[in-house]
Amino acid sequence: MLHPTTGITLEYLAKSDAVCIVLFNETKEKVILVKQYRPGPKGYMVEICAGLIDPGENPDEAVFRELREETGYVKEDLTDIKKLPHGLYVSPGYTTESLHFYGARLKSDKIKPKELSLDHGEDLKVLWVDVKDILNVTRDMKTVLAVTYFSKL
Repeated sequence: MLHPTTGITLEYLAKSDAVCIVLFNETKEKVILVKQYRPGPKGYMVEICAGLIDPGENPDEAVFRELREETGYVKEDLTDIKKLPHGLYVSPGYTTESLHFYGARLKSDKIKPKELSLDHGEDLKVLWVDVKDILNVTRDMKTVLAVTYFSKL
């Protein structure tokens, strides 16, 4: 792609859009996170549930599919479901990907999740973390943004 005013060649990655959801416990004191290996930081990261939107899928479908796959919780387990009005660009100087943000709360802490349904190659661990500790447990920007923003609603 050429820059519109300077004419220099710009490189970028055309990538599918994605979804993420911060799921709080009933009292919004804890948040469910997943720990998984990430190649960018070359190590394990602790993050909110997230994933790519499949072809033909809309963000509302994708977010609850990802939640079910990675945490075992389903839409019927949730209340106070909220979302940002549009996706936010992940890194606009580098990629076309935008990320659709959602937040929700469990109807009850007594709800037990279903068995995980991970994609091929996924290996993750589910953790409940105190909201106040979020900056101590992750360096993931989407996680910090989502937990901070949706905890105030």
